[in-house]
Amino acid sequence: MQKSPSVQNWTKYLRWMLATTAVTIVVVGVFNVFIDPLGVFSSPRIAGISAIKPYPDHHREFVRYASARHLCSDVGIFGNSRAEIGFDPESIALATQGLSAYNHAIPGTSATTSYRQILWLQAANCLPMKIILGVEFFDFLGGTSSRPLPTLRTDPAPRLDVRFFAESVFSITGVRDSLATLFLQRSRYPATLTERGFNPLYHYIPEVEQSGQYVLFRQRAEENFRKWTHKPLRLRPTDGGVSDDEQAVKAILDTLAQAGAKTHIIIYPYHAQIRMMIERLGMGGLFSDWKRLVFAVAESQRSRGNSVEVWDFSGVAPETREAIPIKGDRKTHLAHYWEAGHFKKELGDLVIARVFGDQRNFGVKLERDNIDNWLLLDRQRVQSLLTTPSPLLDEVNDILSDH
Repeated sequence: MQKSPSVQNWTKYLRWMLATTAVTIVVVGVFNVFIDPLGVFSSPRIAGISAIKPYPDHHREFVRYASARHLCSDVGIFGNSRAEIGFDPESIALATQGLSAYNHAIPGTSATTSYRQILWLQAANCLPMKIILGVEFFDFLGGTSSRPLPTLRTDPAPRLDVRFFAESVFSITGVRDSLATLFLQRSRYPATLTERGFNPLYHYIPEVEQSGQYVLFRQRAEENFRKWTHKPLRLRPTDGGVSDDEQAVKAILDTLAQAGAKTHIIIYPYHAQIRMMIERLGMGGLFSDWKRLVFAVAESQRSRGNSVEVWDFSGVAPETREAIPIKGDRKTHLAHYWEAGHFKKELGDLVIARVFGDQRNFGVKLERDNIDNWLLLDRQRVQSLLTTPSPLLDEVNDILSDH
């Protein structure tokens, strides 16, 4: 029995629709892979088209892992947003020693994330033999009880699977990211992540020009106050065990020691405003205790012949006392800080240079024979700032009086 014309037309229409849909999906997929907004396919970075990638707001760990596995760098940088924004893997200090580096740091993450990343790199035979590990006092603050550490079984490395293709290649999200990449090429101040994982924070520049850096400092200081004062004043859980972050740092050092890697633990160069707030809020002694704790964890590795250093860049110094612009000043751009908690690459370059051999006085390498005197001197310098009239002291007092 011959099909009626209406049925034949309907069949042709369905075939046409299916074919069109299939072709559209393929074209979308090819377009997204070619532009490669997340940088996970190692597609060529073409100037004016895809050289600058947008800052990833999803699949953040996969983006870093895919790039790091492709590059297999000599130096790995781990930590939170302070490290991501402050430590440029293309620092001159590294380049002059012929070292390639990758910045694995992810904002808002703890040492447990760094440990997971290190496990993935080790399994991929791409573990760097020199590690810069940023540790965060405010992650330890509160003494969160330890949880089971990630393993390759519970937290396998991300991969290009069906779910990823559905979410980021054959999807509206993928098209959005690709179009954003195209438009980003013409942006004067792009929000981007470099090929080596560094966030230059270019998009903060127009914010400074519009509002001034004072606003950034003030907003961050008030946010910090709210966060810090909601945490218990302790470094370990009430049950007497190790905290989640202490456990993770120990696991990181154990893993790196077994691999023969050298680890440089970095205590971040907080602006003096943060140090003064810590002291005024009654956490100055705890901050010193935390440094002792970090040093003790590292020293336990060194006593077994493993290569671990602890560098303290949080002390009061000309670099960390950089004057905050006055309210309403939209012209001044600080040399070393975006705001009190996030330092620029210019200061990060000094940190990296010091760790890799520069002899300038910025930063102190903690040793058994200097830690007691250093911690005493360090705290005395902060307390001196709190008794010496200055615009910075006025600002700290104003922040705390508002709360």
